[in-house]
Amino acid sequence: MYENYYNLKAMPFQITTDPKFLWLGEKHSEALATLKYGILENKGFLLLTGDVGTGKTALINRLVRMIDVAAIVAKVPDPGLSSLEFFNFLAIEFKMNKKFESKGEFLIHLKNFLLKAYDSHKKVLLIIDESQRLNHDLLEQIRLLSNIELQDRKLINIFFVGQTEFNEMLMEERNRAVRQRITVSYHIDPLTESEARLYIKHRLKVAGATRDIFGRDAVREIYNYSGGYPRLINIICDHALLTGYSYNLKSIDKKVIKECEKELYIPEEIGVNDGIDEANNFPIPNPPPATAPAKPVITRKAGIVAAIVMLLVFGVYFFFESKISDSPRWSMDDIAPQDYQGPAPEDLKAIENTKVKVDEEKAVAPADKAPLKEEPTDIQKEKENPTIAEASPDASDEPNKALSKQPEREPFLERKILIYFKHNSNELPDTSYQILDRLADFMLHNTFARVSINGYSDSTGDYSYNVSVSRFRANTVKTYLAGKGVNPANIRVDGLGPENPLASNDTAEGRQKNRRVEIEISVDE
Repeated sequence: MYENYYNLKAMPFQITTDPKFLWLGEKHSEALATLKYGILENKGFLLLTGDVGTGKTALINRLVRMIDVAAIVAKVPDPGLSSLEFFNFLAIEFKMNKKFESKGEFLIHLKNFLLKAYDSHKKVLLIIDESQRLNHDLLEQIRLLSNIELQDRKLINIFFVGQTEFNEMLMEERNRAVRQRITVSYHIDPLTESEARLYIKHRLKVAGATRDIFGRDAVREIYNYSGGYPRLINIICDHALLTGYSYNLKSIDKKVIKECEKELYIPEEIGVNDGIDEANNFPIPNPPPATAPAKPVITRKAGIVAAIVMLLVFGVYFFFESKISDSPRWSMDDIAPQDYQGPAPEDLKAIENTKVKVDEEKAVAPADKAPLKEEPTDIQKEKENPTIAEASPDASDEPNKALSKQPEREPFLERKILIYFKHNSNELPDTSYQILDRLADFMLHNTFARVSINGYSDSTGDYSYNVSVSRFRANTVKTYLAGKGVNPANIRVDGLGPENPLASNDTAEGRQKNRRVEIEISVDE
């Protein structure tokens, strides 16, 4: 409705879990990394909790999509079922093509299904959403499913996703058997004010916005109203854009947000509240004092007429006030900067482009020009000793093309490949695929070849998180090679976190160089 008015390509604040609008702040990125690790390593029971509207469903949808290995996923959106209903629902999700009349019959078929999946090198993931709705008996039945396993491997990963109350359920003595089996867990907290600002800016940018529509004071008021819950942020931002459209406003300020708060207010008729509507998580003001005796009907009508007149006057004033001022409401100084923990994207681009430019200049230098008598630089050392092939997230792929022109050589024997990753990212850079394709082809034609893949990170942030991220990055490389047909038994993976830095972590360039995966190739005939 208001997209064209704000020059948007889509509505940015829909409450549906559209994956292209997913914003990953520090806590969401850490949650993804931690949970992905649990799945890839077959940890058995995983747990993700968070309050209503913190983005749990969007997060698990992203997690399922980013799993790089072949997986069979069953998702139970509402576990308020009897045991037999639950078993038959799983049978449908796992495409067993059979309706079961007893628990024993289902378990026999489930065991055969899990063994076939294992023989096909497929992981099985069962996601229980809204886990706080589980009753004790069904929770115990789910626990028993994990007993179907091999001596050294879990055949099914069970992933509980629920509200904070589920943690309280797990703390009950009768549920201690389930609690003790949970090996990986993460709790999502609401966004901070700075994160809320980045969240709003991200969704507007994805929708096509080329400027900041919400003023600084408006964002602060949005945060105060929502408490940092993404779902509430979406609701009030969407309402504010509609209100601004109706008033012909190109920018949204605090006054518009205040008006939207009143329109979204849901009063309680009975009882004294504590400031929060438990059902909807909407902030509710303290109850008014006891009502006075009823006034005559004519007085009430006069009050209504007076209120309508005042609203009309306010509306006209507000309209003309916005039209009279031709100057922008906010300067660029009023817009908060992003709290980015690392080098800016343009800085990383400049770093990588500078390095590529130097390499290219070295490659085309005239042979008749004698080099200066000086200590060789690191770049010159790498040029003279071609034992390292680098793939940077933003670097040009010209070095890769140069390597691909020599297929008759064996460029990976006793060599080391370096692949650099972006900050808080597990995604393979585009420039790495050509190198990995050639490595996979080499290993397929040299059955004695082995690779050791070590993941590294910079030293910023929590140490355990850095180790997890580095291991996931290494597993990402392993998964890609295995997908190309390389025998996983010939690949060793480890995550070493901030160990063995290549450069100082005090600079953006150094941190970028330390976020890497090193691949060492050996051939034992």
